[in-house]
Amino acid sequence: MEALLRQVLRGTAVRLCAIVWLFGYVLVDITAAAQGRSAPGLMLLANLPLMALGIAQSIALGLLLDRLEGVRAPVRWGAVALAGLIAAMVQTVADHLVLAAVALTVLPDWQGWALGIDASRKFTILVLYLWTYYLALALTWASRSADSAKMNAARAAAFAAAAARAEAAALRLQLNPHFLFNTLNAIASLVVRDRQEQAEEMIGRLADFLRASLVSDPAGLVPLDQEVATARAYLTIEEARFGTRLRIDCAIDPAAGQVDVPNFILQPLVENAIKHGAAPVRGPVTISIAARVEDRVAVLSVANTASARPPRGGGRAGVDGERSGIGLANTRSRLAMHYGASAWMECGPTADGYRVELGVPIDPHRLDAAA
Repeated sequence: MEALLRQVLRGTAVRLCAIVWLFGYVLVDITAAAQGRSAPGLMLLANLPLMALGIAQSIALGLLLDRLEGVRAPVRWGAVALAGLIAAMVQTVADHLVLAAVALTVLPDWQGWALGIDASRKFTILVLYLWTYYLALALTWASRSADSAKMNAARAAAFAAAAARAEAAALRLQLNPHFLFNTLNAIASLVVRDRQEQAEEMIGRLADFLRASLVSDPAGLVPLDQEVATARAYLTIEEARFGTRLRIDCAIDPAAGQVDVPNFILQPLVENAIKHGAAPVRGPVTISIAARVEDRVAVLSVANTASARPPRGGGRAGVDGERSGIGLANTRSRLAMHYGASAWMECGPTADGYRVELGVPIDPHRLDAAA
């Protein structure tokens, strides 16, 4: 990353130095033409070697500034200022030699002013070159600071995205140990009771569910139909555990089936429905999953017909609302990461159980396509 940063900065320095020196020698050409010393463009052509020298020395000053990056500021800038003065002196001497050579070989009309050694004129040229070098150096440093800020911002954005993905993965996987514990206990129970075929079938279902969990993007979006299918796979495993007293009911509006929702957003809700709705009771239990579209919002719900110990809290709550158990808290957090305040969550007891509803905003283009 550091090598890439330096490459970018040096490329920027080359462009800046070329612009500064080209602009400077264009002004020299315009001035010489206005004073009648040369035809327009001729002075610029003669100064091309000097322009190349100025660009090269300016880039060298920028590299020197990079090399002294860890040195104290007074020493660093003092050394660079001295190097700039030396570069300006070299440029001034080269200016006299190049123009004198041109006057002696190609343009004898220039000999009247190009061969003379006027101390005052040479000092003025030195000051102008010194100003040009310091200007190129200042622009290079400013560009370096801006590019470094952009690179730091890009790094921060990448780290933030990675952190968000890690947080989403942690929230999604937080409940899995509980599920695995119950599933493995159920498989062990089937093996003890010599129900080998059912145990093998449950192991296969568990492998399919874990495969879907591991290959999916924890921070991504998936169609609701896919999310419901994953939840059904989980509930199918639980059906082997609870037997005939567990009934699964799904009612998904076709218009909502293709709506994108956060991956595994239903998982903690169906786990809660099993934990609080099926495990504490002995009678039949129905776990219902439903989805519908209302005013460009996909309303998802998970409900159970009996809940001996419903999670605390109820009524409509924003995604920053009161914590109501780990499953609901994780769901609120994931909704907040994906949608901010645009999503909502409603949970509370019903006449014969408990229900959780989520409101997920729909992309208007996706809604029109589904229609």
